[in-house]
Amino acid sequence: MKSYLFTMALGILTLSGCTTLPETLKGRMDQPVTEYAVVAKMTHANQGEEVRLGGMIVDVKNRESDSVVEIVALPTSQVGRPQINASSLGRFKAIFDGFVEPADYAQGRPITVLGDFQSRQTGKVDDYKYDYPVLKVKGHQLWNIDQQVVDDDRPYCYGLHCSRVRIGVGTGRVQSVITLP
Repeated sequence: MKSYLFTMALGILTLSGCTTLPETLKGRMDQPVTEYAVVAKMTHANQGEEVRLGGMIVDVKNRESDSVVEIVALPTSQVGRPQINASSLGRFKAIFDGFVEPADYAQGRPITVLGDFQSRQTGKVDDYKYDYPVLKVKGHQLWNIDQQVVDDDRPYCYGLHCSRVRIGVGTGRVQSVITLP
């Protein structure tokens, strides 16, 4: 019985470690703005408000003293992970101090940023005129996309007989999962 309780406690501790917000995404506020729809409507009056948004990197532009990372916003989980299978909410720009290595911040890589709303900036997406919210980054988290095979644990049925015993090729599927690097 003691080993069962120990195993259960260890499992709970392990799972709770996977469901906490990374330190790099914790800001001065308990609850920064995390809804893209709210950030998309911010104006000069909201300058300095703390925001945490996630998504997929579209582009990186290094300038003389800082770098601009364009990000397609996606919904995020409570621990800040972008939901890569969700539809885009819009775009925003994140201003990083110094140089950002384009190989590390590659197009299509998931990222979550914590920053202060700075301004709005007009730009273009192809030929379309676009109004970007701009964040000054205070912290960020790059994520990896790992591929996992998920076993389809349904029983196999042949006529009236069902069994969980499998012979030959399984019916697993590949699933993309966001993980910490």
